[in-house]
Amino acid sequence: MGNTRSSQFVSRTAATAAGNLALVALVLGAGLVYGIGGSSAREDLVTDALINLVIVIGLQVFIGNTGVLSFGHLAFGSIAAYTTALLAVPATRKEVLLPNAPWGIQGVEINVLVATLLGVAAAVVIGALLGLVMARTSGLAATMITLAFLFVTEAVAENWIDLTNGAGSISSVPRLESRTWILLAVALAVAAAAAFRHSAIGRFAQAGREDELAAGAMGIDLRVTRFAALVVSAGLVGLGGSMRSQSLGTVNPTQFSFELSVIVLAMLVVGGMRTISGAIVGTVLVTVGKDVFRWLGDGPGGLPTVEGMPDFFLAALLLAVLLTRPSGLLGDWDAGQLAARRLKASEIRSAGRTQYGSGSSESGSALVADGLGVTFGGFTAVDAVSLRVEPGEVRGLIGPNGAGKTTFVNLLTGMVPATRGSASLGGSPLAGAPHAIARQGVARTFQNLRVFANLSVRENVAVAALSAARHRADRPPVDVDELLAVSGLADLADRPAATLDYGNQRRLEIARAAALRPEFLLLDEPTSGMSDTESEAMIGHVRTVAGLVGAGVLVIDHDLGFITSICDRITVLDHGEVIAEGTPAEVRADPAVIAAYLGSQADEIPANEVQA
Repeated sequence: MGNTRSSQFVSRTAATAAGNLALVALVLGAGLVYGIGGSSAREDLVTDALINLVIVIGLQVFIGNTGVLSFGHLAFGSIAAYTTALLAVPATRKEVLLPNAPWGIQGVEINVLVATLLGVAAAVVIGALLGLVMARTSGLAATMITLAFLFVTEAVAENWIDLTNGAGSISSVPRLESRTWILLAVALAVAAAAAFRHSAIGRFAQAGREDELAAGAMGIDLRVTRFAALVVSAGLVGLGGSMRSQSLGTVNPTQFSFELSVIVLAMLVVGGMRTISGAIVGTVLVTVGKDVFRWLGDGPGGLPTVEGMPDFFLAALLLAVLLTRPSGLLGDWDAGQLAARRLKASEIRSAGRTQYGSGSSESGSALVADGLGVTFGGFTAVDAVSLRVEPGEVRGLIGPNGAGKTTFVNLLTGMVPATRGSASLGGSPLAGAPHAIARQGVARTFQNLRVFANLSVRENVAVAALSAARHRADRPPVDVDELLAVSGLADLADRPAATLDYGNQRRLEIARAAALRPEFLLLDEPTSGMSDTESEAMIGHVRTVAGLVGAGVLVIDHDLGFITSICDRITVLDHGEVIAEGTPAEVRADPAVIAAYLGSQADEIPANEVQA
């Protein structure tokens, strides 16, 4: 089975890489035709576009898969370029340019290919160190770290004169005699980006890009995915930086400035961040467009000279794309996506027959909350709640709006730290980050829908199954296609999750949680926003899915009718405290429950007439 999965991964990667390399070949062919018989400036434009492409694809590996915006990736190109130059420039030349260089570097002279590899290695090492910091942050904080990193790198390049020669640059870098090495670098970048995209860690990164909380609930540790993406992207951007220094024969701080970082980022935004093809199209369009508008600004054929035309073009293009196509010109379209999608679907179906054979199993491990509670400031949201859910049981947790139901689920799943009490599964403490608790066997859905919107329906479920294969291998596996079928989603499997209606997104979220092979499913208001007919249909659906994976269920809802129809036993919360517990009939008849739901009207209505 391991060999089969490896073969399928290689096939999917090859399909994506081949499609995108075909796109590169098409663009390159057009560029070469343009350059034939033209000036050397035209040939330089083609070379510049190819080097930009390596850098932008490296940027796509990080931004496109993690969703974390970075302004600082060009710093990795600077690190690799300077390392290559310091090692490959002839010693006689360095004695003139860098007479006071530290560590005896002026006396070092090695083969340029080896110097390039060492330059890329330096970028990877620095990327790994930065990744240890960035992996613990997200959003604006992570973006600002990349920006600060770029400014620090620029400052070092400009001011450490003994090592970099500052603004004077380091010249005599061995020049590339042809585009062969650059073309090989492009092919390597495309292949590496495709491999990362289809790898397990790449697919986990994409899930985190779509929704961090939902990814954590699927057992995905975003620190690992972002670290891996940053290291791979640092290596590719470093390769592009080294190629640039060899193409120009010199390296200086202006080649890797903040202004150029913005331009490189614009290339990715214009084409589309989430695909390799988007990186290709955006790079070519911006590189060529800026050159054309530079030519127009020079006043050809007697036209007036206009300063800043390339900047005007870039600003207008960015504005037009962001207003009309916020996800980029290509969006989620990729040149290799059709072949890769067929192979991916085939892989999941094959896995379903051989690895993901369905079947139920009860572990005998109860889910227990013992005096669990949390206080926010002076407000007690959950007050010492104790609850026990047996294997295979469907347990209800109900209460009026604001009773503390969702907060209690957040305590169980690690999304809110408890200030008192504890939780356990089979006698083992449930503690740690949400991804760690999910790996222990507790999967959940959310009160507010959290599907991976830009992934397909099948990919939503498959990424949870992939996480289960890594972290829940002790549980009987489940068939992804069977889960889709029993959820009524088989015919929608290849559609983006965001295009599903509300009810089907609810079903998808439950199927995705079940694919994690949990011992317990925690369903937070699965009928929220549904009609009575849809709620009735959900009753059978929850029992079917739970039985398919052999999981106990804790259903959280305020709908008394739904809960009493589906559950074996029910616990009732009000103002964060347990006010009743028992069978559905006992709970319906409990005066405290009636009072909690109907308030002062409770005395006027017989218990057997209480409705949800």
